[in-house]
Amino acid sequence: MANRRAWEGDEWQAFALQLVQRRHGAENVQVVPDSVGGDAGLEFFTTSGCLYQCYAPEETSDVAKAASAMKAKARRDLPKLAKYKDKIEAILCGIPASRWFLLCPFLDNKDVVADVRKRGLALKAEGLSFLAADFEALCHSLDDFAGELEQLRTESLGTPLSVDIPTQSDILAAGETSIGTRIDEKLARAYGPAATDAQIAMRRDAYIKAHLYRENALDQLRQNHSVLWERAFQSLEAEETRLIAVGSSTTLPAEQLEASTERIEKSLMKALPTLSNGIVTQIAVGTVSDWLIRCPIDFPEAE
Repeated sequence: MANRRAWEGDEWQAFALQLVQRRHGAENVQVVPDSVGGDAGLEFFTTSGCLYQCYAPEETSDVAKAASAMKAKARRDLPKLAKYKDKIEAILCGIPASRWFLLCPFLDNKDVVADVRKRGLALKAEGLSFLAADFEALCHSLDDFAGELEQLRTESLGTPLSVDIPTQSDILAAGETSIGTRIDEKLARAYGPAATDAQIAMRRDAYIKAHLYRENALDQLRQNHSVLWERAFQSLEAEETRLIAVGSSTTLPAEQLEASTERIEKSLMKALPTLSNGIVTQIAVGTVSDWLIRCPIDFPEAE
């Protein structure tokens, strides 16, 4: 299976941390918080002297643009080791840094390797006290973590997934925002004048509840079960792409909503067999709600 290329920044950093912890041992990896004063050019380091900076390019299909962005990231962050040398020396506390890694989801262009290594050698020449004699700056990708990826992919769910159930006040609060308004509009067009305002409101609240549950469930997967989260993300993204490209198999709104929910359920059950059917159904309905809000699912105005 090809490795995923497109990541949001925070999502990639969380997943990369899982990989690095499996390579070096979780007890040997220290995260560097960035909420105060930034991350000083590294997001986590190991007790063996490896410094990691994560980066997920926004451009994933244009090789030249992605390479340019990676080189720009190294150009911005490697000099931070010198700029914040006192802070980093205090953080490392005697650990000699032998490697600085720019860790990206993919690496297509060898020019990135040459550029990062060149900048690393230039930094080494500055004689920073915490750099080891064999210091190198390198660019690694998911391809360099094949073993760790396999470990993650073969792990079971482990501890049960704990998802916060949206409260009635959460549902009412969301219903008063643009989320509720958008779903109201879509459902009114879907069910037409035959549905009363009370029926539309009941359906709206059900979709909002599922939407909030879905967000909670995906957040729990992202934080605690990164491989399952990646599989869920890929499944949901594939179903949305299919819907946009091919369209629904029916023009009847109610049938379209039901068909989309069933397709998502089947896709998630295949990708996430360890999740309970109840959680899968909630995520599926919540995803349809998300599509109603963002418009992958839409219905024409009544004639």
